[in-house]
Amino acid sequence: MTEDVKTEIAVSKKPREQIIESSPGPRFGSLDEVERLFDRLMPRAWMRPMAWHWPLWNDQIEEQLKSIRVPQMDVVDRDKEILIRVEVPGVEKKDIDISVSDSTLSIKGSCKRQAEEEKDNYYRCEISQGNFSRSMALPSGVDSSKISASLKDGVLEVCLPKTEQVQRRSVEVS
Repeated sequence: MTEDVKTEIAVSKKPREQIIESSPGPRFGSLDEVERLFDRLMPRAWMRPMAWHWPLWNDQIEEQLKSIRVPQMDVVDRDKEILIRVEVPGVEKKDIDISVSDSTLSIKGSCKRQAEEEKDNYYRCEISQGNFSRSMALPSGVDSSKISASLKDGVLEVCLPKTEQVQRRSVEVS
């Protein structure tokens, strides 16, 4: 048979802060105190190098970093082709360059800044400008000689036709 073990527990009606202050030895009052100590040891800004105040950091470099653009891209695998859609709003056909080398498809282009508006102490320039680039490895089985592209409503569509050997086909169950 098992014996019941009874242990006495001290109960205090003092607030927690008074108990912690009166207890001997090193202690942390709360999780906030631990976070404060870690922030003193290693500030959170170390994880954001762009926010650092570097002595060689100047406005020109910061402006160049802001102008880097990577357009959003969708890749759709269809039965006979792979369709790539790239968002390039405000970019004209003449400003886009699509190239294929070995097994890499590269899409490059440039976007010009729209009109700027300046009044008294008001200045606004929200539309980005600059060059953009996006590259991707072509999957095996793409016929690179038959790649086509079209631009409509700010969406560039690149069609990569598959060779006969890799095209998806259905198989009947007998």
